[in-house]
Amino acid sequence: MLEGLTEEIIHYVEKDLRKYPDWILRIEASGLGITNRTFKDYNTYDFKSLVESSVEYDEQIKKKIIAIESVYDRRLNEEKRKLIDLRYFQDEPRWKVMQSLKIKNKNEYYKIRDFAIRSFARVLGYLKDD
Repeated sequence: MLEGLTEEIIHYVEKDLRKYPDWILRIEASGLGITNRTFKDYNTYDFKSLVESSVEYDEQIKKKIIAIESVYDRRLNEEKRKLIDLRYFQDEPRWKVMQSLKIKNKNEYYKIRDFAIRSFARVLGYLKDD
């Protein structure tokens, strides 16, 4: 595992990467079918309409989409892009990704994955540079 990269950070990044394809669809279809009921957060006593809550959530998603696309397009080589695409965007099992990329062992797979995850973690704000 690369320095600074913890299992918790990997979990957060993987969760965001798996949600990415659905987030794209959500943003493309934004505003369809949202009612104007009030959402009450009793922990913070924050009263917002579903529309307001949805807009805030969409803004958070848009930031993450931009971060994910920037890393994917600018930081990763072809092998790392293919691993991210197959494993997280297409939800393929690890063995199938390894087979597709002609990766012989798990150590090599995790080395490639961890480098890519670390790049995403930095841009998404889960990993701070020292």
